[in-house]
Amino acid sequence: MTKLIDKTLIDQIEFQPSNVENSLRPLQIQGSEKLLVIISSLQFFNWNELNYIASGVWDREGIGINGTGFRYPTDELDPNEEILEGVEIYNPLGEIQLSIDSFESLMLRYFQAIILEGTKINHSILQQSWWNDFIDLTQKIEARLSLNK
Repeated sequence: MTKLIDKTLIDQIEFQPSNVENSLRPLQIQGSEKLLVIISSLQFFNWNELNYIASGVWDREGIGINGTGFRYPTDELDPNEEILEGVEIYNPLGEIQLSIDSFESLMLRYFQAIILEGTKINHSILQQSWWNDFIDLTQKIEARLSLNK
């Protein structure tokens, strides 16, 4: 049985602007070395994958992009996989599990930081047809989390 990562450690993850002109990666993410799998996974995702990722969080269904993603305990498992206690974030460096609330809280902070940064720099992504859907999904995730408190 895998031990879930403590929420207080997750809450210490910081999101900073990437400060790189035309970067595919919206944010620099910093946190404890124990959270390298989470940080490297979030840094792997790019602007164009945001709606797909937010849909996975909203629907509570796992997503995967080139060997990096997350799985919910309700996702179908391969025969040799152990049952998840929470949400598993994975990439080539390994995997780490968080409670569903901790994971969704982290993802909400990530999405909100991206929305703030994209708006602040008036990134061209704001013109994409799916951007408003991404904002709507972020607001729905926020509303669901506030109902759970």
